[in-house]
Amino acid sequence: MDFQKHLSKYLSKKEIDELISTFNDKEHKGLILNTNKISDERFIELFPNVKPHPIVPHCYLFNQDEYQFGKMIYHELGYYYIQDPSASLVSYILNPTEDENVLDLCAAPGGKTVQASLLMNKKGVLYSNDISSSRAQILLSNVERMGLNNVVVTSLDYSRIKGLDNKFDKIILDAPCSGSGMFRKSEEMKNDWTYEKVLKQSEIQKQLILLAYSLLKPGGEMVYSTCSYSYEEDEEVVSYLLNNSDAIIKNIIENKMFYRSDLKECIHLFPNKFPGEGHFIALIKKPGELIKNKATPFEFNITKQSKGKSKIIEHYSLPNKPIDILLEKAIRPGLFEYSLIDNKKIYSHHYSHFINNVISYHLNENQLKKYIHGEELAINDDQKYDFVSFDNNILGVVKTKNKSLRNYYPKGLRR
Repeated sequence: MDFQKHLSKYLSKKEIDELISTFNDKEHKGLILNTNKISDERFIELFPNVKPHPIVPHCYLFNQDEYQFGKMIYHELGYYYIQDPSASLVSYILNPTEDENVLDLCAAPGGKTVQASLLMNKKGVLYSNDISSSRAQILLSNVERMGLNNVVVTSLDYSRIKGLDNKFDKIILDAPCSGSGMFRKSEEMKNDWTYEKVLKQSEIQKQLILLAYSLLKPGGEMVYSTCSYSYEEDEEVVSYLLNNSDAIIKNIIENKMFYRSDLKECIHLFPNKFPGEGHFIALIKKPGELIKNKATPFEFNITKQSKGKSKIIEHYSLPNKPIDILLEKAIRPGLFEYSLIDNKKIYSHHYSHFINNVISYHLNENQLKKYIHGEELAINDDQKYDFVSFDNNILGVVKTKNKSLRNYYPKGLRR
């Protein structure tokens, strides 16, 4: 079955033609603002031609020809996360709040995790998982860059999460899909699309949505989303859950930019109606009364052995006590604060992006270039520094020795 014909399951010919007419247009670009680091007012002062997202607070649309945000130092500082404007609706609709246990089941590269963490206001615990270890490392780097203190990053196969029934207050399931909603972003996706792939993904999605629902507490809510236009990956998957569980589908806010099919509680985002790429979103609730865990701040150490056989003690913290089995298997079990090596404390890059209002050496433009290149910096004062900053935000870690700053900027980020 070809692409246009398979859309006729829920769209008229006129609607299909209107949708496909946008496929050669330029994609819309957007970002999520990290309000822990920069205010909306300051951001607009720096970039006056950005446009506010039509629905989601602290999100903006921009012209990439004018603003290449991914190449700016503000990106390194964690001021924002670049994300498609449609994808920004997923965490916003779920609306995770303080002191909740939240799971992002298919999280990489991390946009929905970032937004959910910011909505949780440095509280609760957000378990951010991706089965691909390489993609989980990208996820981890974004958690560090954005300075998130309430995220546990894991890379677990779904079978290893299966037994955690009724553990989570909220769940994000942004399911792997055929990717037709991203045709404007990727010519490769457009060329690789087949109806057989849609059917294969649909079967995987049905198992994932059942798994995610089993992990949800009574009274909890989950959001199911894809970047696919296919009815088989969207409404059909949600209907499968409704027919095989006691799940309740909740109505998503009304907006004239949304498209709704026969499953009217869910929404499609089409680029001819909404300034973003193709997306499908459904909000699902498990019946019952939601009982949240008591907030108990949690700190712990992990002891490792270095190659030089020195003992390394890594110190971590979380706003709430986490689920033990996920903590044990985490590749980043919370906010990594510092390492103790031979009783010398070295703060982590992750921690440097979380804290603020500490003594730091303020870099000028020339020193900034040298620092992110990995160079040691000469200074003219006798103050001991653990951090360097730029634009009144901490950028990274240093150690002071003989009027110079030893550079601890991660090698993978140097340029």
